[in-house]
Amino acid sequence: MRFWLFAACVFWLLPSIAMSQVLVDGFDKKPLVEGWSTKQIREDQLDYVAGGRCGAGSVIVTVREGDVGDSCDHECQRAEVRTAKQIWPRFGDEVWFAFSFRVDGDVPLTGSARSVIGQWKGPGDYSPMIAQRFDNGVFHITVQDNEVRRVVASAAGDPDKVLQAQRHLGTLDRDDPRTSNAVRSLSHENFGGRPGKSSGDRKDSNVGEMQSQSPELEDNRLASDLEAMSFVADPERYLGPAEIDIFPEKEAELPDPRKGWVDMLYRVKPGRTDNEVGPREKGELEIWANGNKIALVRGNIGATLKKDAALELLGPYFKFGVYRLRVPGEFRLQFDEFSQASKKDDIAALCKLK
Repeated sequence: MRFWLFAACVFWLLPSIAMSQVLVDGFDKKPLVEGWSTKQIREDQLDYVAGGRCGAGSVIVTVREGDVGDSCDHECQRAEVRTAKQIWPRFGDEVWFAFSFRVDGDVPLTGSARSVIGQWKGPGDYSPMIAQRFDNGVFHITVQDNEVRRVVASAAGDPDKVLQAQRHLGTLDRDDPRTSNAVRSLSHENFGGRPGKSSGDRKDSNVGEMQSQSPELEDNRLASDLEAMSFVADPERYLGPAEIDIFPEKEAELPDPRKGWVDMLYRVKPGRTDNEVGPREKGELEIWANGNKIALVRGNIGATLKKDAALELLGPYFKFGVYRLRVPGEFRLQFDEFSQASKKDDIAALCKLK
């Protein structure tokens, strides 16, 4: 604790110095080390278990049928652990994050919605600026440009086709409720929440009806484009332009966390060109999974920071666990080997998988 307090004093005296604290936790023993907050998880939702990705232990977050959770309304389930405020970085500083996770339990292949299993939030964010999602049985990562969302990596679908679909959605009017309703229905009703279904599987009569609701949907290419990202829970959130450039690695696909441990590494540097305070340059995000580079993302990431909002320019803070709309069954996220640091060299090394 003395180190954290000292670092905070240095930050206020010398604002040019990077603020990010080093937090390393292998979850080898109970309780959690200092640096975590459990305000948004109940004691019965967090278990300490022997064995993990490395070391003697790990933690499992569980949501069960009927769970609601603290800081959550009756329509959703929340069980999340987040980094404590004393280790949040100064917003705009480069920060590295690494961790390992896997999932099991009842994983709905269709019908799940807003299933977030890890997220980063900065000042002014409503939706997370970066999120690990697991909707309809597909692990994917999204970023946010204010209210507009983009998939930047996924464990299913063709990355080039996902980019093409998002470019198409970016040309549509997100403020037209007819467009939002039609895109939502077209995505879920005709593709069942899973990518890779052929166009012959669509209910063509419904497609025609939906397109007639909105003149913008008369282009038949949209139905084809949406096949590539039919796993997303809220397709209407992808409508409208976003100042986000995505550079996926060739044939870079995220691993399936149901099949074993997934080792994630992120470089996060927040920023927006339209900020009135804080970092006023494009933000950057780099993603690695199981040692393989997945994507580089550059652009306006997160919420625009307005001067009159008087926000505390700290973050992003990280949360792991489960946040989703209520879904039947039991779902478990096992989590281990977390590191946060301002330099890659300070990220703890992982043991080799046997």
